[in-house]
Amino acid sequence: MLQRAAWKASFAYRGNTANMIIGVAAVQGVQLLFIGVLLDRFGAIAGWSTPEIALLYGMRLTAHGVCTTCFGQHAAVSIMLREGYYDRFLLRPVNPFVQVLTARFNLGTLGDLGLGLTILIVAAQVAPVRWTPVSVLFLTAAMIGGGLVEAGVQIALSGLSFRLPMLSAKASVNTMLTDFGTYPMPVFGRAGAYALTFVLPLAFVAYLPCTVLLGRTGELFVPVWLAYGAPLAGPALLYAGYRFFAYQSRHYVSTGN
Repeated sequence: MLQRAAWKASFAYRGNTANMIIGVAAVQGVQLLFIGVLLDRFGAIAGWSTPEIALLYGMRLTAHGVCTTCFGQHAAVSIMLREGYYDRFLLRPVNPFVQVLTARFNLGTLGDLGLGLTILIVAAQVAPVRWTPVSVLFLTAAMIGGGLVEAGVQIALSGLSFRLPMLSAKASVNTMLTDFGTYPMPVFGRAGAYALTFVLPLAFVAYLPCTVLLGRTGELFVPVWLAYGAPLAGPALLYAGYRFFAYQSRHYVSTGN
């Protein structure tokens, strides 16, 4: 019921809806154009061809769209706390975290998801992948799992807002996920690849499952089973992020508004 109300409120102004969706898609399109320029100039990135990079980009952006359309309201937690809006959630007989996620709906997230799916469908037709029911199922699980990985990380950072209301780490992490997730991990060297796998689990969003689909697991710095099990990291990290958020919420202090 709360989600339905948020959707109705967001779609009340159709012109605004179209502008936001197109605007977000345009921002992502600029990054895609930049990658295209690099590929046109150098022919490949870390040995990955244009169709392979396109598949990786489509997977990363689709996973990002899954995260933002389902869990995007985590970004507004700091504002809710500063303005005292969170007090209302504590007075209702509904999990406050659910109310955070359904407070409103960001229409721009549909641009991320729509563009990601479009690129993924096009890339899947030219990428050197032998598509079978098993590989399609793995791709689907990877997109959902990748979205949950990003959501788990961002929700955990949102939990820190209960202690640090002006925390800016979420914006920095979001930039890293957006910018670095587009490239194969070998680009960042062994140390960078380890950091983007075990410190910030960016590799689980798209890179690791993409190497499975493309048959490029031989280049991995980590055990191959991590790549095959990458979709399972999503539910685990989402649950961990939620538990951390719930624990940190105990430290909430009302602004008195």
